[in-house]
Amino acid sequence: MKKVRIYGAGGHSQVIRKVLELNDIVVTDTYDDKPSTVHSAYQNTNIETGARDGKDAFPHEGDPVIIAVGNNLQRAEIAEFLKSTFEKAIHPSSIIAESAIVGEGTVVFAGAIIQPNTTVGKHVIVNTAASIDHDNSIGDYAHISPKAALCGHVEVGEGSHVGVGAVVIPKIKIGKWCTIGAGTVVIKDVPDYATVVGNPGRIIKINNPFVSQ
Repeated sequence: MKKVRIYGAGGHSQVIRKVLELNDIVVTDTYDDKPSTVHSAYQNTNIETGARDGKDAFPHEGDPVIIAVGNNLQRAEIAEFLKSTFEKAIHPSSIIAESAIVGEGTVVFAGAIIQPNTTVGKHVIVNTAASIDHDNSIGDYAHISPKAALCGHVEVGEGSHVGVGAVVIPKIKIGKWCTIGAGTVVIKDVPDYATVVGNPGRIIKINNPFVSQ
């Protein structure tokens, strides 16, 4: 029986645990940096705290890890320091074309669809009932939220978040570390670090999270 470890013990982690359970994958250990935010369902679960503060002491070797952290920046930071192998979590009800590629550490939730010739990067969240059409490219650490719909030939850059129910028309390029608001309809290319809202989508700010304001 396959075994994995989970890094993150909040609500997002609960969904991943359920996906693993449906695939007969056993969670052997759970780690978290913020005990105050641990989900109530983790009451009797072995939780190691402060792993980001004690990188040298962290048990990097062992069963593969899934980073169960919803925040894209935090997920990227954790992935950078972990010297571990990573596992995927793919819900049995999701539909993934044979020609699609799904990277390590990525999670695909119930009812999600990934169509042919699409590439999904590492540590991506493809959330419940999200639809990613043919010939898409989804960058590492991105998050495609529940019921978001990406048409064909769409590119989503590293770390970008496409909000709940957002729609992206064909051949659109969304830059890296962007935020696409819930329900937004994206009809034009989006530059790096932009926040876009509305129908049609409009840029309301540009904010590089790696530069101090």
